[in-house]
Amino acid sequence: MSDYSRFPLPTDTTHIRIESRQYKIFKFDLGEGVARWKVAVGTAIVVPWFVLLGLILRVPPLMGHGKGALLYLFPAVIMTWAALRPDAGGRPRYALWLDRFRYWLRRTTPMIDNPISRPTPGQPFIVSASWVVLDLNRSRRIRRHLRNRIEEDEVAA
Repeated sequence: MSDYSRFPLPTDTTHIRIESRQYKIFKFDLGEGVARWKVAVGTAIVVPWFVLLGLILRVPPLMGHGKGALLYLFPAVIMTWAALRPDAGGRPRYALWLDRFRYWLRRTTPMIDNPISRPTPGQPFIVSASWVVLDLNRSRRIRRHLRNRIEEDEVAA
């Protein structure tokens, strides 16, 4: 057998993508099925939208002869559709939104501490130095090191 492949695959790509799908919701058949990660993203968008409208803003779903249902469904469907569209790199757009949100959160805290970013000044500290005078004649280690360096220089020359 040779290691020549008729259709070589690059090693940095995904060769298989295993994806679970939802084929039924209660007794309603979804046909080919919907990818479960898409259902999870849609739920993560729709549920907070419904909670915002219903519990916080107190908007009744049937206000204005049933037009409240449009207020509940239309923005949630548009946001879910926009989140699941692929961006220029092929990733879902919600991944780009999450990246931008994480960058925005991280931007507020300074990376390098400086006096301007600190509301109260830090503790004062004192820098001290101590000097040691070495007696080259009394230190065996230093003499040995110097002797070895001189010998290496003589051999190299």
